[in-house]
Amino acid sequence: MDNEEVKLLLVKYITGEATLQELEQVKQWISAHPENEQYFVQLYETWHNMLYLQPAVVNKDNAYNKLSTGIEPAEPSRYARLISWGKVAAAIALLAAVTVTLYNRYSKNAESVRQIAVTPGSIKKVVLSDGTQVWLNAGSKLNYTADFGKTTRTVYLEGEAFFDIAPGKKEAPFIVNTKNYTIRDIGTKFNLKAYASDPFFETTVVKGEVSVEGNVDNNAHEMSRIYVKPRQVLRIYYHPKKENYSYVTPEPKSLNEIQVSEIDSAKLDRYDGWKENLLVFDGTTLSDIAKVLERRYNVTINMTDAELSGIRYSGSFKNIQSIEKVLAIIKANTAINYSVNGNTVNITRNNNND
Repeated sequence: MDNEEVKLLLVKYITGEATLQELEQVKQWISAHPENEQYFVQLYETWHNMLYLQPAVVNKDNAYNKLSTGIEPAEPSRYARLISWGKVAAAIALLAAVTVTLYNRYSKNAESVRQIAVTPGSIKKVVLSDGTQVWLNAGSKLNYTADFGKTTRTVYLEGEAFFDIAPGKKEAPFIVNTKNYTIRDIGTKFNLKAYASDPFFETTVVKGEVSVEGNVDNNAHEMSRIYVKPRQVLRIYYHPKKENYSYVTPEPKSLNEIQVSEIDSAKLDRYDGWKENLLVFDGTTLSDIAKVLERRYNVTINMTDAELSGIRYSGSFKNIQSIEKVLAIIKANTAINYSVNGNTVNITRNNNND
């Protein structure tokens, strides 16, 4: 296929207009070379993020610049640089054409975006048109297009959700886009936590398997993929991205911290118990507990003592409607004092318990 054919096929695939035969052609093109796959993933994610985030102004030049920058290779040697840039030049030529075409279709498709939003203090369960069950935690948003379940099964999540995926056709895998990563379902049940205010991304697989794709290492130029299996938790702590890239050995502190841990089946409720109004803390810092309580009870918690924020607490709460009761239980086992004034909670150190 020449560039014009590839451009047309990619646009039709990404916008959900491809026939079964064209879907197969795109798959063959993607699998022909790793660079094809990387290029496709970048286009696909940018298109859906553009739709779901619904920016006030979408600029095709900015979109193109962002994408072309994303595929610039590192420079380990002059010889490798010449080869790499030759490939990139060809990719950029195609990239520019596809980006412009996608931009021209943006307005039409953006109007089809549907959103389910959950206010702080609430939990909502929804069933999507393909039969997938989704529980949305407080302060979360789930976006999808009107043709969901027909040609694609892609959603965009900001916040936390538990997915019980319905079986689907192979050509329409269930995909969850978040601000930083793309999650592909290879199984059936998983929890996903991607709040914008949290310094980490987390997914917990209850049954089946998922792949997490994206630029896991902020200093890398290539997309990477991590597979998460049943009863595993993947947590990625974010670090600020560098604006200027150079081929240098990255410092450990500048990389995203990646943690993969095995969990006992009996402790899964620590990660998905929230959908049953169960809060479980297992050695969790008071700072992290405060974020959970803020969303669950729709309050603002003030805690200025850094040392106090690092105190760890273990305990569980089932169907407790009042934050005062939760705080009272925590106080009984932790050196804190608290006061509640409307939707504002102040937590201070209880020096009498030292």
